[in-house]
Parts: sequence; C-alpha cells; structure tokens
Amino acid sequence: MTATHSPRIARSTLINLAGLLIPTVVSLATVPLYLRWIGEVRYGVLLLAFTLLGYFGAFDLGLGRAVAQRVARQESSEERNRTFWTAFLLSAGMGVLGGFVLYFLGHWLFADIFQIPAALRGEAQKAIPWLAAIVPLIALISVLAGTLEARQAFLSLNASQIIGVIGLQTFPLLSVAFGHGSIAALIATALAGRLVGALVMFWLTARRLPFMGWPALHRAEIGLLLRFGGWVSVSGAVIPLLTIIDRLVIGVQLGAAAVTAYTVPFNITQRLTYLPYALSTTLFPRFSQGQGEDAKALLQQSITALTVIQTPFLVLAILLMHSFLILWIGVDLAGKMAPVAIILLLGIWINGPAYIPYAYMPARGRPDLMTKFYLAELAPFLLILWTLVAWIGIAGAALAWALRSGADAIYCFAATGTIETYGRAISLTVVPIIGSALVALTEPPIIIYLSIGSFFLAISLGITYYRLPESLSVRIKFRRKPPLSSHFSE
Repeated sequence: MTATHSPRIARSTLINLAGLLIPTVVSLATVPLYLRWIGEVRYGVLLLAFTLLGYFGAFDLGLGRAVAQRVARQESSEERNRTFWTAFLLSAGMGVLGGFVLYFLGHWLFADIFQIPAALRGEAQKAIPWLAAIVPLIALISVLAGTLEARQAFLSLNASQIIGVIGLQTFPLLSVAFGHGSIAALIATALAGRLVGALVMFWLTARRLPFMGWPALHRAEIGLLLRFGGWVSVSGAVIPLLTIIDRLVIGVQLGAAAVTAYTVPFNITQRLTYLPYALSTTLFPRFSQGQGEDAKALLQQSITALTVIQTPFLVLAILLMHSFLILWIGVDLAGKMAPVAIILLLGIWINGPAYIPYAYMPARGRPDLMTKFYLAELAPFLLILWTLVAWIGIAGAALAWALRSGADAIYCFAATGTIETYGRAISLTVVPIIGSALVALTEPPIIIYLSIGSFFLAISLGITYYRLPESLSVRIKFRRKPPLSSHFSE
C-alpha cells in the first residue's frame, strides 16, 4: 500500500462519515417530535420493536460480510455475479424464514414478556406482521451493501442507505401527521421507507457490479460463502444479544418508559462511533486485498491515528452532553439521561479504535476469532447486565455495556498483535477523557466547569496535533513531529 492510497482512504472515509451523519441530523429533529406526538411510553414500545428487529438481522447468515470479502478479491464480472446472486438468493430465503420466526415469537414477547401497558398491547400485536415483513428486506440490504462496499462504491452505498434510513425515520411521522398514530401504522410506514432505500440500493448495485446473466444459485459459491458467513452469522446472532439485550432487560425489569430513558442517550452517544465505523468500512476491502505485511502496517497506523483523532470529539461530547440534552428534550429527561450518556461515552473511548482490528480479522479470512470471544463472554455479560440493572437501573445497563466494550477491545488488539500499539496511543488520552468525565458528573459551578473543561479540551487537541498523521496536517504550518507513516502521508 503506497502513500498515494491515503487521499482515497480519506475521501472514502469522509463519504462514509457523511452517510452516517446526515441521518443523525434527521434523527435529532425527529426524536422530540416522536416524544411529543406519540408519547414516551408508545415511543418506548416502538423502540422495543425495532430492537427486536435488529436481532433478526442475523438471518442474513453473514452473507453481507462474506460477499464484501469475496467480491473485493475477484477480478472478473462473471465471478462477482456468481457470488452476488448466490448470496442474494440465499439471503432472501433466510430472510423469509426469519420473518416467520419473528411473527410467532413477537406475539409472545409483546404479550407476556415486555412490560407494555395493557392499553398498548393490542396495538403492538397488530404491528407484528409488519415487523416480520421487514426481516427479508434487511437480509437483502445486507448483501447489496456488502457488494457496494467490496466495489468501493461508497458514494452509492451511502446515498442509498441515507434514503432508506431517512424514510425509516420520517415516514412514521408522516403517518402520525395524517392521523394514523398506532404502533402498527408506525411500523408499516417504516417498512415503506426502508423499501424505498432498498430499491435505490438495488439499482445502484446493478450499475456498479454490474449485473450479468440471470439470477441463479451456484453450488461452488454456496460452500465458500457459508463457510465464511457461518462464523459471521453466529457472530450476527450473538452480537445483537450483546448489543440490544440491555434494552430488552430494561423492558422486562423497568418497563417501556425506562427503555426510552436509556435508548435515547444510547443512540445519541453511538454517533461518536461513526468515525471508527466509517474508517473501518473504508479499510475492509483494502485489508482484504493487501499483502500481509502491508495490511498489518496499515492496521497499526490506523489504530494510532483513530485513537488520537477521536479524543477531542469525545471530550467535547462529555462536557456538553447534559446541556445538549436539556436543550433537546428538556430538564427532567436530561437529568436521567446525562449520566447514562457519559458512561456510554467512556465505553466508546475504549472501544472505538477496536473497530479497525475488528474489520481486519474477517478481511484477512478469520471471521471466527471475534465470534468465539462473543460466545465466551455472552453468559458473564448477561449476568452482569441483569445484576446491574436490578441494582442501579439504566445507569447499570450503561456500565455493563461499557465493561463489555472494554473487554471486546482488549481481545481485538490481543488477537491482532496490536495491544502494544493501542496501549501507547490510548495512554496519551487518559487524562483529558477521565478528567472531563469527572467534571461533567460532579457539575461544579459554571465558571469552574468552563475553565477545567476548556483545559482538558486543550490537552486533547494538543495530543491530536502531536500525533496527527501527516496527510491530515499538511496545511498546519508548525509541524514538530515526523509523519506517522507513509500510509497517511501525501
């Protein structure tokens, strides 16, 4: 990998980042409207429904990631089409199966497990068929997205995803505006919004692959895809348990309103993972194509760069979170949500750089490594989560999530031999991150808050400046440190 790749990595990462940020802006506008128009409890039920839907995304059998890895390495359009259509048809079949499972399981969960007010249970039951209909669509979107990622068609990928996510967020509000505010109506219109994005993605995939011949299953491809996708699929079944089970446990122990109080800050703080996710998405096909030593060097340099670049954003988010929540959703809810958000941001600080080795392992043909670790940590995490939620409520769920994120990060770096690289990079950021968190949680008088907060922000900016890759700082006049590496230099 030569230095000339760096500008393309930067451009692709910015495109991926924009694809994540634009729906976020829409979300910031829509969440207060949801809370005002349908209420905190009904919105909590809607979030539970989408949380459950997220778990059933595992029914794509990991084919999206398998397609991204295989198509990135294939040279001919004929080979790429064999892989794509085999994955597409397999994914469609599994998506239909997942929809049937969700249809029958959903009735039981919404009737007997989740603490949903009696007045809303009927609405939730009527929404199950619409919810089940989204599962095949999610499975197909995964394969389409993996294909565009492999072709490094990041503009097409993000444009179609933006359309789909905005439709998912805004179509239900249009339904409410026209007088149809039941949970069934909300989920039906969310399905319509997602379908629009899927159709656009299919059209763009047809152009960028491009399509050749008729759709068909190819026996040789089935084995290759399922062997790779099998581990990803197991991971896809376990990851939602690790990432969405907190909301389900809250729903069981504390009720739908508590789900809202936890999910809103969770969703907000996850916006700080957009940069790691965007960079890892950009690097995945490059890791797949690169030679061993070159890919490993790019891995190490990306970890260091990402660790220092994310630090000022996290410090600023920690310091401003409570004030932002007050302006966004009001004083009462902000008081409950701000501590949860700060705990979650600490987890992101530790785990954010792990997105790079997390992408590196499957790209190099080892999707099994993280899956095995997820399986090992599942039972301990569930025990810790259940205990902490019972003990300290939604803050306990945030703490359990942060602990698990830290464990995931340590394993990622250990498995890829980069724990020393990560340790050196993150040790520089401990003082500003922990210091800003203590200031935000103790809430001293405003003058002290601003002074100490500004001090920690200045430290974080100084660290970023000192360790900034050359390609991102060529316009800064006073440069004291040599470039991090040729991967990030002009």
